[in-house]
Amino acid sequence: MADRQITQQTILSHIAKLDDPDADLRYMSLNDLFTILSSPSSSFLSNDNRSSNKLAEGLLKALDDQHGDVQNQALKCLGPLAVRLPFESLVPLLEKLSNLTASQTIDTSVPNTAIRTIVDILPRPQAGQPAPQNAITAYQAVSKVLIPRLTGPTQSASGRRGSVVRGMLEKDPSKGFSSDAIDVLIKVVTCFGPLLSEAELLALQEPVMAIIHNDTAGTVVTKRALAAISALVLYFSDNQLNAFVRRLTETLSSPNISTVHHRHLIAAIGVIARSAPAKLGPHLNSLAPFVFAAVGEDNLVQAN
Repeated sequence: MADRQITQQTILSHIAKLDDPDADLRYMSLNDLFTILSSPSSSFLSNDNRSSNKLAEGLLKALDDQHGDVQNQALKCLGPLAVRLPFESLVPLLEKLSNLTASQTIDTSVPNTAIRTIVDILPRPQAGQPAPQNAITAYQAVSKVLIPRLTGPTQSASGRRGSVVRGMLEKDPSKGFSSDAIDVLIKVVTCFGPLLSEAELLALQEPVMAIIHNDTAGTVVTKRALAAISALVLYFSDNQLNAFVRRLTETLSSPNISTVHHRHLIAAIGVIARSAPAKLGPHLNSLAPFVFAAVGEDNLVQAN
């Protein structure tokens, strides 16, 4: 009990130093916090909402520090903290970070990186094994917060009527699409794909394909969206994959499809073929003609 109190007091002391004007002291405090969080002595945080919430608030503030080294050290602390947090504290932490991704005043790559850091370290299901309870609990937090934020606008925490926060994958009028947000989606699917429901997979598919369908999306964003759809397809049911391929072929068959749009969809077929060849195999007859046409196969046949 005495050891726990000492650790608790040490943590609170370091949190207080995060407001110090000396950046070196802020950095060293975060370095010490990382050491504590990475050791068994901090395991009590899972049953201490007050201390864990104070620590989470301190790290969130440090993410907006003007010194990059301090920011990076705060990011480093979030991973070991996340596995210590009870569900009741993990959910609001993810909510605050996801809301920061819509900020117009800070570098939104920082909260996006923080979310990926947390998701990556949470307990996750293992292929071919029943998901343990801690992985299910982690998934529930991700499902409650991140999937709704990725897939569309959500009610603002301000509580004002009609006030909403823009979806992380929506196009920002001034910044365009966020490749960082797509990377968050990829991390969520990579870590928790086996637990995602069909409805969640469909909801995540829609904004990703909206980017792939968008002629104005930049090259980097489009490449990340292609990586995202290749990750999602791995967990599609047969019915969902059938519907996806049907929509793909319908769009490719349209006489009004632009060259850029056409190129994006052919690229989508390519990445899916590489990531899930067995799943795509039954649909080759439907998709192959579009690919052959894109690479000039029809012209080669005519020449022969």
